Amino acid sequence: MSDIFSEVDEEVRKEKSLELWKAYGKYIIGASVLIVGVTAAVVGWKNYQLGQAQTQGDQYFSAARMLQEGKYVEASDAFAMLAGEGSESYAALAALSQARALIAAGKGDEAVAVYDTLAASEAAPEFTAAAKIMAGYYLIDNGSADDVRARVSDLEGAGSLWSASAQELLALAALKDGKKEEAAALLKALSTDAAAPHGIKSRALQLLSTLGN
Repeated sequence: MSDIFSEVDEEVRKEKSLELWKAYGKYIIGASVLIVGVTAAVVGWKNYQLGQAQTQGDQYFSAARMLQEGKYVEASDAFAMLAGEGSESYAALAALSQARALIAAGKGDEAVAVYDTLAASEAAPEFTAAAKIMAGYYLIDNGSADDVRARVSDLEGAGSLWSASAQELLALAALKDGKKEEAAALLKALSTDAAAPHGIKSRALQLLSTLGN
């Protein structure tokens, strides 16, 4: 009989955790993907300033304008062309943007495939890691917790450019599975991490408060 009550208690914990995720998840994903996207764009822009071809810059910003105008399929195609033909840095940046356009077009599975291909490529570590992180943020709301862990677990170590984002994703994956204690432990570590970006620390504190910690 005690086993039955334990199972019921576990299901209640999972249900409450999922309710919590539904309440805050989209806000967290939006803020985090914006941070990752801006950071990746800055890296790409620096590479451009160091000598990337003007024509590739024009192609990239033309595709970005299509995306801003809501022409998601056209933007995806334009980014895909640059990802296939551009120099190393622009190709990687274009792949990240292609995935973003695919998500906006409702083609999430294709976007994840683009992220995974970039993550497994020989592009600069900043871009391969960004692909894993952005796939993780998408999959938190559109996949399983294990899908998220498979992408970001190797990025949580100290010194990684994306360690704070990876830890946040692992905390959210734990929350998605109903593992509130595990999530709280990860969030507490994030909230006191001097190297973590302010936005991530603030979200960690907000979730901790919601969890009653």
